[in-house]
Amino acid sequence: MTHAADLPKPLGFPNCPRCPYVLTGTPETCALCAAKTIKPLAQHHCALCSQNLSAAGAACWNKICNWTPEQRFFTRVDAIALFAYPLESAIKRFKYDEGNAGWGTIFGRLVVGWLNAHADEVADIDLILGNPTAPDRIPIQHIEAMMKAAHAEDSLGRWHIADPESPVLIKWHETKKSAVGGVRWSEKMEAAREHAAALRLRQGVEGKRILLVDDVFTTGSQFYTVGKFLMETGKAKEVRGLVLARVPR
Repeated sequence: MTHAADLPKPLGFPNCPRCPYVLTGTPETCALCAAKTIKPLAQHHCALCSQNLSAAGAACWNKICNWTPEQRFFTRVDAIALFAYPLESAIKRFKYDEGNAGWGTIFGRLVVGWLNAHADEVADIDLILGNPTAPDRIPIQHIEAMMKAAHAEDSLGRWHIADPESPVLIKWHETKKSAVGGVRWSEKMEAAREHAAALRLRQGVEGKRILLVDDVFTTGSQFYTVGKFLMETGKAKEVRGLVLARVPR
């Protein structure tokens, strides 16, 4: 009989590509391992956008958080961790460097691990969608790769993650990119509106509570425009968000 003490130890995030569990790990294994090194959210953070706050109850600097729920078109966005080393560098490799598609499996596990750990908070979610990328995105459609992995890791279908073989929400073509930093609010909003204009629904979402998954949250402009699309065009009942990382102020 093999005892737990005899099993190899995870190598620790971000050594995932060389870890003995890269192929056989579970969401719980990878989430617990990553939590030891990725930077958690601040003790005091915004309940709407997960941004660092100076103190409990302090006002959030993020412009969208001052809007009403009807104006935002999303109720809240949770983040697994802060956009900081080592998670930041892993996300950038996954998104921009060819040959790093394997990170999709790890990030998919982190998504499912977060869902399992916050089951009470997402029990009423009817459908989980990735914020889609263009079909010709280079080097990879990273959100689709991550959500395909999450769907596979959710082997019991507990979380209603959209089947990647039958996508609900797609993006028809590439649009202007919005970088994480150094871009004005107006430019980010313009890019977010172009992004939402390129979206199409392949299946109905009327009356559904949707959890929209993305990699990074900065201002919330895309959650606003995509949420608006899902609620006005798709008649969704509610849109919430979940991201791998929240860019700190």
